[in-house]
Amino acid sequence: MSDCFNDILWARIDGPARVWLERVWPRADEAPVATKFRAAFAGAARRLRDYSLKPEDIKLLTDAGVIGAGDWQLDNVARTALLLRALAALPGDERAAFVRQIYLRGDFREQAAVLRSLSFLPQPEQFLELAIDACRTNVLDVFEAIACENAYPAAHFPEANFNQMVLKAIFLAVLVGRIADLADRATPELKRMVVAFASERRAAGRAVPDDVDMIVNLDAA
Repeated sequence: MSDCFNDILWARIDGPARVWLERVWPRADEAPVATKFRAAFAGAARRLRDYSLKPEDIKLLTDAGVIGAGDWQLDNVARTALLLRALAALPGDERAAFVRQIYLRGDFREQAAVLRSLSFLPQPEQFLELAIDACRTNVLDVFEAIACENAYPAAHFPEANFNQMVLKAIFLAVLVGRIADLADRATPELKRMVVAFASERRAAGRAVPDDVDMIVNLDAA
């Protein structure tokens, strides 16, 4: 999996950006230092802003399981590649804490990049607590990064957490059609919760989003 992100990244950059990446690229034989890594992770957007993905890159990302790859930028690819490289040099039991630290200390765009990367990191189930916590954010871009065009929730969230994420998406007017594999996770309990939400809205004289009917009409998992 890491080869896909690495290959795209190194194939697209040259000049000062390549010199920078060679300098900050985590060493395979040395555990990453969080402060140094965060600087590289943050710098990706500025250093790579003049580079674009090519159609063949988007196809490679799509084949690797990236949903909505056409909306990715090279800095998204770089940050995933950096995380993969760093985690490869860490013991398995230290990886979740390392990723959480990078997430918590990043800006909103960096946090979104971490969340989009979760499915591609080794043993992705170990990042479940971080992903669930991310759904509590009030920052729309960060919430969308975990809830939308992201295979992680459907693959790893317990039913209760997945259902709460869907309800929050409706509340925030985020189109639930953007939630990956929603039809496979549309349980009777989720439909009951959505119907109850709609009833509360009607009782309060408020509009009911069209997404309510869409979920109710999905085939049960």
